[in-house]
Amino acid sequence: MLTKTIVKPNTYFDSVTLMRISGQAAEMDGVMDVLVGMGTDLNKESLARVGLLTEAAEGASPNDLLIGVRVTGEEILERVLQRIDELLGSQRRGAVGEGGEVQKERPRSIARACQLKPGYNLALISVPGIYAAREAREALRQEMHVFLFSDNVSLEDEVDLKKKAAAKGLLMMGPDCGTAIINGAPLGFANRVRRGSIGIVGASGTGIQQVTTLIDSLGEGISQAIGTGGRDLTERVGGMTTLAALDALAADDQTKVIVLISKPPAPAVAAKVFARAAGIDKPVVMCLLGSQTMASPGPGIIQCRNLEETALQAVSLVRGGQEVTLPEEDRRAFLDEFLAARKPGQKYVRALYGGGTLCDEAMTVFRHEGIPIFSNVPLSPEEALADVEQSRGNTFLDMGDDYFTRGRPHPMIEPGLRNPRLLQEAADPEVAVILLDVILGHGSHSDPAGVAARGIQEARQQAAREGRRLAFIAALIGTAADPQGLEQQRRLLEEAGVIVCTSNIRAARLAASLVKQLAASERM
Repeated sequence: MLTKTIVKPNTYFDSVTLMRISGQAAEMDGVMDVLVGMGTDLNKESLARVGLLTEAAEGASPNDLLIGVRVTGEEILERVLQRIDELLGSQRRGAVGEGGEVQKERPRSIARACQLKPGYNLALISVPGIYAAREAREALRQEMHVFLFSDNVSLEDEVDLKKKAAAKGLLMMGPDCGTAIINGAPLGFANRVRRGSIGIVGASGTGIQQVTTLIDSLGEGISQAIGTGGRDLTERVGGMTTLAALDALAADDQTKVIVLISKPPAPAVAAKVFARAAGIDKPVVMCLLGSQTMASPGPGIIQCRNLEETALQAVSLVRGGQEVTLPEEDRRAFLDEFLAARKPGQKYVRALYGGGTLCDEAMTVFRHEGIPIFSNVPLSPEEALADVEQSRGNTFLDMGDDYFTRGRPHPMIEPGLRNPRLLQEAADPEVAVILLDVILGHGSHSDPAGVAARGIQEARQQAAREGRRLAFIAALIGTAADPQGLEQQRRLLEEAGVIVCTSNIRAARLAASLVKQLAASERM
């Protein structure tokens, strides 16, 4: 085993680029650990955790690039470092212009970009959190809407940025905004969907992805999908971006139906949002996932319980109230076969999600069915895992949570990082079901289903050696136009023996049905 840590002074790359490079390097044979990131405290902490923090790396500044690797041999070390250099080099080359020509200068600041080509009206910002607010302020000064992908931005900065944007009539999407579709262009993690007349406002990235892809599958399309960032509907932020986005969609001639997706807002913020939505002369559909005691949003607003219902309702409204359904998925044969073949004692589900909202939605299904659950993102204290590294009972993990992504790519960028936990869960003799999401689209891995299938096949073989069978259930989120290919991804999963569901709610309900039947058979 060999380790190597390199510091490249004054060498900056954005976080999305570096997460992707880390992910590609991690896939190489013989690589045990790899981190490519800027010299932030968070990345230094991640290097220390895997034993790769050197004295030089500890002294690095956030403007310095850190590369840390652990591999099985010297030849592999050379190949990995060479590959990382190649990937970094490809990012340094000149930007490509609209006509395919290489631009002579790649601007290193928002202000310089605006000087070189006046007229930009939207900035996508993905830099370390300590710099993100400064860059967003510059974009707002240049009269640009902002899509702020960066996280670790203070609440004080978020409030200040959103006030500045509101004063200028601009949209401040984020911080920690994962998804948007603006004039048909996917930003962050987003899917290729039809243009159409349904506008979306969402505090949830994967919630937006699920609803937009289902709308696309039903033959309708999206006018705009505006992300807000996860804290927008808290009492401190006051829903400033949500309110601005509702106003924008209300004024947009192309938008005929408006959809709002969020966890339940703070009560005071909910009142403002409901009042604004009620004043819009267009149908408004709301999905407040996990809402249990939320007051009725008011007349003219349709409240939905899950993301699939939200998509169906929006499409129905666009079509003048026509009944809209998705094809039924009859899983009785699967349930009967598994119940007959499973080994006594197998009774629990382990859910491994990349999408936090999808994880929340699945947990609401189990709560509704009265099935006890545990999670690293619990809604109530009694559901909290004592140790995130050790599942118990029916466990739901949001593997995109900060605990799992410190110094590592998000599982949507590098789904292979989920496979070790999948194997750990599959080795538990009490586990019967593995539930997961596979999310396609821009920003996501080029072959998430293929990566998942490799882990699933290994888990199946491991269980078979112990005389056990496992049920694998997946929610596949994507469209035919996505770069990964929806049907190809579906085929890879099905060939690995996975039951692939049209929506996340269907996958969760299938898993819950199986767990209930397993519990009933245990009592017999």
